[in-house]
Amino acid sequence: MPKNESLSLDYIRSLYAPQDALLERIDAALHAMGMPIHIGAEEGRLLQMLIALHGTRTIVEIGTLAGYSTLWMARALPENGHIYTIDKDPRHCAMAREFIAQSDMQERITQLEGDAHSVLAQLSAKGPFDMVFIDADKISYSDYLDWAERNIRKGGLIVADNTLLFGSMGQDAPPPDMAPTAWHNMRRFNERLANRNKYSGTIIPTQEGLSVAIKLF
Repeated sequence: MPKNESLSLDYIRSLYAPQDALLERIDAALHAMGMPIHIGAEEGRLLQMLIALHGTRTIVEIGTLAGYSTLWMARALPENGHIYTIDKDPRHCAMAREFIAQSDMQERITQLEGDAHSVLAQLSAKGPFDMVFIDADKISYSDYLDWAERNIRKGGLIVADNTLLFGSMGQDAPPPDMAPTAWHNMRRFNERLANRNKYSGTIIPTQEGLSVAIKLF
């Protein structure tokens, strides 16, 4: 990252998205494990603004990791709001459970452990939902969009992280070090959200790319 870009990001984070002690502990724990793969604090603040502007009350998050993004979003929900967050890795779930227990957001968060495809099928009975946030296995983004099309209400939000796929989406073919299926599926996901008959959306050019779309049907 160019030096001035890093300084600008630090400035934005310090001014608009300072982390409290709990978020700092989550961030530090993931860095210590070599897994600094959650959203940035500035993206957490952006999610909070989207939730507030949209009047979101119910969220499904696909990909909990350690609960970092979960807490950012839960804190923006109204008192009767709720977020259902899904992860299949028992280690991630245990970490998230520990950190969420240290927050005052426990009543707004339901953790669901298991393969997202199966869990989503069961969760459908509680829908329709106001918003989905996708930050999980890249190969399945189109599958998760299939679910969202059936279970996010008309006018609801579809938000997804990493949709520039490490800067590869502008290329004509997947890079040699990337699974072709993941690359093609992400291209398909982005092209679907670009359909103006079904969505009003864009990709915000964050470090990894953050797709935001309003479901029109």
